Amino acid sequence: MTEQTHTRHITDTLTVLPVTLQQKNAAGTATAVDLTGKTVEFRMVDSSGTDVIAQTSTGVTVTTAASGEVEYDFLTAGAATAGRYYAYFVVTSSGDTDHFPVIARDLVVCIEGVA
Repeated sequence: MTEQTHTRHITDTLTVLPVTLQQKNAAGTATAVDLTGKTVEFRMVDSSGTDVIAQTSTGVTVTTAASGEVEYDFLTAGAATAGRYYAYFVVTSSGDTDHFPVIARDLVVCIEGVA
């Protein structure tokens, strides 16, 4: 996954954050992660790594498991402060976890404006 920026206005909660989770296969090609039977959570941090949205499954929907398609539905509290944030999806299976995007800070959430 290359850097992806999702921009929204402060307090906007109508539009979800859609993402396809990918990782490189043995040949080095980015392929979708099969999310069938896995738990997916969302986390968003500021530039210092402090949680803006603590890791949670609330608001996360796996839209197409076999294709790695997920979305996060923002709550007002998570979109209340303007700024540039970094988002992650955490996938868990049988006690093992992976974070997406794999390269830190490749999923950027910009919250613009004033209330």
